[in-house]
This record gives sequence, structure tokens and C-alpha cells, in this order.
Amino acid sequence: MNSFLGYHVALYSRTGSYNVVVGGESALRLASSYNCVIGYSSATSLVGGGATTVVGALAGATIVSGRANTLVGCAADVGAGNVEDAVAIGSASSVGGVAIGAGATAGGALSLAIGAGAQTASEGEINVMNRVCGYRAAQSNKYTLELNADLTRLGGALSFPGPSSWAVFGDVASKDLVFLSEDGVSTRLTGSFRPGVLNFTGQHRCRVAEGEDLLALRPGAVVVATGAYCDLDGCEDLLDVDEALPVVTLCRRARDPRVFGVQPPAEHSPAPAHEKQQPHSPALEHSPEKQQPHAPAHEKQQPHSPEKQQPHSPALEHSPEKQQPHSPAAP
Repeated sequence: MNSFLGYHVALYSRTGSYNVVVGGESALRLASSYNCVIGYSSATSLVGGGATTVVGALAGATIVSGRANTLVGCAADVGAGNVEDAVAIGSASSVGGVAIGAGATAGGALSLAIGAGAQTASEGEINVMNRVCGYRAAQSNKYTLELNADLTRLGGALSFPGPSSWAVFGDVASKDLVFLSEDGVSTRLTGSFRPGVLNFTGQHRCRVAEGEDLLALRPGAVVVATGAYCDLDGCEDLLDVDEALPVVTLCRRARDPRVFGVQPPAEHSPAPAHEKQQPHSPALEHSPEKQQPHAPAHEKQQPHSPEKQQPHSPALEHSPEKQQPHSPAAP
């Protein structure tokens, strides 16, 4: 049940079944089964093993008893006579690994060498055209992957598994680089400015002084520093430098040197557990729910009336009407 074609093909073969040998002087000593040998003077020393495929002139010259090897290409070969499960494509050599390319050598079991002249020497080692290399460290047994490229492009997310997994990917719509945690928390790097995406906001958490008119602290209101500080929980003793918040109040004097900044709109992002009551944000402390129990309906509108705002207007403090009662020329 063998098929032989060619001059002196399987010349000394006496045993073995289901073999196909094509090519002069090939598989001269074949004595196993399920082999396919095609090419002039190929697998000349093959005896045992079986299930081996050799295609190419002068290929498989070293193999003797190895099993389940695949050698394709002129002079493709294995590194030893008893190698098993090796793959060599091109003028390559393999010892239990995969070698593809002219002169490629897979010198370790389960190793991979791709590209002309690419070589591996240890088990599980990877060498792709000397650009992508992977190997297992002898001492730590940790696997290392090295990329030697001018530019590396990834079609999907780059994942870092572990106790706190992270994914890094490019957002196609915004063209931002996104770092995403397993809890859904993300941060972005953007190459150009767009409204709503700020690299630095210039905002600072503050605490409003006790008794301050919260309705007056609307977005755009100017606040001044009182000189006092507190922490995130409102405590003014034993402050931590990382949590020291300035206490501010509404600016009521023109050209006040204590001006600290401008009241921003309310924050809408979720706050940490210890900030859920939000006692430090002026924009969040003047919600209607907090003020309705303490003020009648007709009093809520008074802070917005012209009479209530006149004491806070710098222009009114320098008007002639204010100065006439104190003028010595008055009768």
C-alpha cells in the first residue's frame, strides 16, 4: 500500500505502509508508515517515526527516526535525527519548533523563528525577523517580549491583567488615548484643545465661611480668602497639607487684595464617599432644597433685588450721594 515514483526511490525499503515517495534517490531506507516525501534526494536517511512530510530537493537529510515533522523547501531540515513535531519552511532548520525563512533556525523545542536568518536557542523562544523577540528568563522563569520597531500599531486595546486590570486604547471618535480601569474609571490624553476637555482646569476646592449668603455665590461671583483653612471634613485643627482648603467669602469691597478667584458652576461628577455631603463647594451648597425650610418665599427673591445689591457694588461706594452727608460744604 505504498506509492513510489522515481529512480531508486525507497531503494532499500522493506516495511511500512501508506507512504508516498516521489523523486530520484529519495527515502532510500524508509521503514515506517504515513510518510510523504517529494523531491530529489530528500529524506535519504529516514527510517522510523512516521507521519512525516518532506517536500523539496535535498530536504530532510538529517532526519532518521523523528515523527510528525513537516519540512518544506530546498534543504529544509531538522537539527537532529530523532526530532519530533518540527516545522521547517524554506532553507531552514528546526529542532522541535517552527522555522520559516531562508537560514532560519528554531533551536529549541516549541520555539518559533520567522524570517531570513532568524534564530532561537531555548525552549519557547520567539524570534520574528529579529524585530519581535520573546524568551523566558532562566532565573525568574518570567517571559519577556521585546519589540524592536520604529512605530508599533495596535488594532485593539492593550490589556494589563492583574488585581486591578487596565486597558489602554485609542478612541476612534475623539482620537484620544484612553486609560480605562476595570471599574470603568478612565483618564484621557488629548493632543489638541477642545471645549470640555481640559488638561488643567485651574479650579481649587474651597469652603464657604459660616453665615455667608449662599444665594449670592452664583457662578461668576468673586470670592476672597478669609485667611482661615480647614480640611475636607471641615476641621480646622491638625490640618494635613494635602487637604488644607482655604475658607472664602463673597467679595464686598472694590479692589480687595484678598481676592481668591471666581465661583465656578456646580460640579456634576461623582464625589468620593467622604465628600458625598459636599460641604466644601460653594456652587453646591445653595441648592433650593437646603434653603426652603429656612426662608419664606418672599425673602428668597430679596438677595436679587437692586436694594440688596447696592451695598456690594463698588460703583455705589464712590457715588456723590454717599459723600454729600459728610461734605463740609453742606448747610
